Amino acid sequence: MNIFIKVIAALIGVFFLPSVMASGTTTTDIGASKDVSSLVFQVIQNQMVLDSSTVESATIVLPETPTDSYGVHIKLKTIAATKFGQITENGIGKQGSFMLNGIVISNPIIRSKIGDEFIVMGFTKKQANQFIESVTSKNN
Repeated sequence: MNIFIKVIAALIGVFFLPSVMASGTTTTDIGASKDVSSLVFQVIQNQMVLDSSTVESATIVLPETPTDSYGVHIKLKTIAATKFGQITENGIGKQGSFMLNGIVISNPIIRSKIGDEFIVMGFTKKQANQFIESVTSKNN
């Protein structure tokens, strides 16, 4: 009987828990939290906080056509660009994650080393502005 219970518990863990965990981290509603917090870029266990101490500037990228999404152009400060370059160089071929308040907002595949400037696409106008506020706010 105890083996049966352990097998059922293991099956529940294998089939149910991953979907529950994924459902909590795949939303793109940045506005779900009222607090403006730091944006985190993460590849496996390497991560870097993008905030006013690491970001020199963040500007909105307008869509080229009415059906395109908005983006954010990020320019990093020199020391942050070096660290970000190392993280992305070591993560080529892997999936990185931009997380805001623990919510994954973008999951790009790293194709090459990224230096001091990059663009993150796939936002509504509101989300892009919230993204910019999160990385430039002095209240982080």
